[in-house]
Amino acid sequence: MYDEFSRRQFLKASVGFIGGATGTVLLGDFSTVVLAQSSGVQDRWRFCRKCQAMFYNGYDTKGACAAGGSHEGAGFEFALPYGGSPTPNAQDNWRFCRKCQAMFFNGYPNKGACPAGGTHKAAGFNFVLPHDIPPTSTTQEEWRFCGKCQVMFYNGYDNTGACAAGGSHEGAGYNFVLPHYP
Repeated sequence: MYDEFSRRQFLKASVGFIGGATGTVLLGDFSTVVLAQSSGVQDRWRFCRKCQAMFYNGYDTKGACAAGGSHEGAGFEFALPYGGSPTPNAQDNWRFCRKCQAMFFNGYPNKGACPAGGTHKAAGFNFVLPHDIPPTSTTQEEWRFCGKCQVMFYNGYDNTGACAAGGSHEGAGYNFVLPHYP
């Protein structure tokens, strides 16, 4: 678990230089630009080693996993930006599903298959996630939208993980590059 000092360290570590008089902001990497444009950052997002979806790991219960049982966190702890405006390299309408605790795209009328039954139910923040930018030491690429169940999943392995709509996840759209703690 990270305390406030660690969060500040993370954000400061990504910043290269902030210009004063002109209001120009030159930052160490594009993920920091996205973070700077957001209203906030929520940490405790994790990769599920079973279904490969991005899920919120901040509650005692871990949410329904498409591979059965509950999600199991592995790898980095992600700190995801929310509340900002979309840009050519940052997409909004990413939401927490209050049923399965996965990150899903809430921008279509069909909300996608939820492993907890029915469709996803949006709750919490409106996340604005960076995509199609170069990765850095504090970001990870290969996060994709599943065209079948609409969750954010990791597409960096040959096996793309269990999909609540059946079979494996199918990547579509942007290549998301998500910020994480070092």
